[in-house]
Parts: sequence; C-alpha cells; structure tokens
Amino acid sequence: MPEVNVGRRIREAREALELNQLQLAERVGVSQRAVSYVEQQAWVKQSTLQKYARALGRQLSYFLRPYDYGSETETGLTRQEVIQQAFAVVCRDPEFGFGSRPAEQLSVETMRDIVRLYERCKGVSLLPTEIDSPWSGNTSPLGDMKQE
Repeated sequence: MPEVNVGRRIREAREALELNQLQLAERVGVSQRAVSYVEQQAWVKQSTLQKYARALGRQLSYFLRPYDYGSETETGLTRQEVIQQAFAVVCRDPEFGFGSRPAEQLSVETMRDIVRLYERCKGVSLLPTEIDSPWSGNTSPLGDMKQE
C-alpha cells in the first residue's frame, strides 16, 4: 500500500500558501519549532492535525492521502483502500472506541459507516462525499482515485 506521510502533506500545504514555518506557527498557535517537528512526522495526533488543517484551509482527507511514487497527482487508490485508510485514522483515536477495532473483520461498508459516524461526532471530514455514491462505468466520481 502506498505511503501516507502527514507531516510532508502539512509542509506541502504550507508551501502552497507561501507561508514560512513561523507564519504557520502563528496561525496554529504554536512555536516555529513545533511546526518543524510536526512536518518531520509521518503521523500526528488527530487533534494536532485538526489544528493544522484549519490553519491551512484543508480537509483532513488531504493530509491522509498516500503518495503513489509512480505519479504524484494520482493516488491510485480503490474505493475500498480510501475507506480503509480513513478507518485506520478512526482506530488511532483513543477517544472514539465504538467500532474502531482494527483486528475485527468488518465489511468495507461497515467501516465507511463507522467513519461517517466518527466524522459527525468529531466535526471533521475524512472521506470525500462521493465515496457514498455507487460507482459505475469506467470513471470514478473521485477523479484521481481508481474504481474497485
């Protein structure tokens, strides 16, 4: 499965806005050193990611997209992989215990439902809205994501 690197995505979003680390630190309410540290991490706590996402004007799902080294613009993910990655984020949140047991065998649709519940409870967005639509034909409504 392709690599997810949240810190790298934070840096890329900051650079896209032409902000330096100090400017982002002021938006987030942390030190420049904290921004530097976060940008070096593959994963950060969900509460930390939410602060950075707000400061950078991005949805959480942007930071959770994996890198496909064959193409930086196309993630190459199936619908199932998108849902599984979002579910993995839910499983990492110690405050959200309902249904977030990664060892259990859950259907993709059950994982999606748990992620949607999590999104409502936390007021965040992990999955694109189009993920709930059935996919037909050869194209995906997700644009750069492959169909199953």
